[in-house]
Amino acid sequence: MPATRRSPAERTLAAASRVDLLHILQRGGSHTVGALARATGLHENTTREHLARLVHDGYAVRAPEERTVRGRPRMLYRAASADDARHDPIAMGRLEESIAHVALTKVLISGFGRDLGPTREAARSAGRALTAPGGALEPPLDGDRPADDDRSPAAEQRQLDALEGHLDRLGFDPERDDETLRVDLWRCPFLELARERPDVVCSVHLGLASGVLEAAGGPLAADRLRPFVGREHCVLELRRDRPGLVDVDLSEARP
Repeated sequence: MPATRRSPAERTLAAASRVDLLHILQRGGSHTVGALARATGLHENTTREHLARLVHDGYAVRAPEERTVRGRPRMLYRAASADDARHDPIAMGRLEESIAHVALTKVLISGFGRDLGPTREAARSAGRALTAPGGALEPPLDGDRPADDDRSPAAEQRQLDALEGHLDRLGFDPERDDETLRVDLWRCPFLELARERPDVVCSVHLGLASGVLEAAGGPLAADRLRPFVGREHCVLELRRDRPGLVDVDLSEARP
């Protein structure tokens, strides 16, 4: 069996502690190692190691504080910004990946240990909130949005392109079949969470797909998500013209 592939963002943000640190940095401001260690409950040396990885991979910036008195300045950490990445396309991509990953992780973790209600409603609300205009995972779309009643091949192609780009950005390694309206997902960036609670994780992912298709505009909608048809292989099935969102199909799941 071939080795599991992981994207750079997935490797960097695989540790929950690094996600926690990045979440704090993305709230704004500059922070010392000591303040970040206290906020996360980590040892300062462990905090430094995680911050070094975030800085090395372009998610955070390390700079000395500005001092008006004598003394060695402290090193401060902040989240990388669009200004930092503007002249570095690789850094810009990493910044977008980190924002998306942290936002989605927060939604998924918030669903553990509490009653989400019917999975259909949970998927709708999570997907629409994250992919709505101004949402953390709003899909970047080129050109004008087609009219809601546009059933043209061009509108359908736009939806498929938007969905594939969105899933690729989040690290699902999508492979789409336009004829069968099927998208094979060969990697799950949230594999352990999905194995523990597929009802939560897979429903949110189905909601995200639905939200992207709605945002792009056209005849396609998310029909169902079949999780774990293989070790890390899931299948997203689309449909034309029928309203509503079908629940996650766990009948074939093999965690």
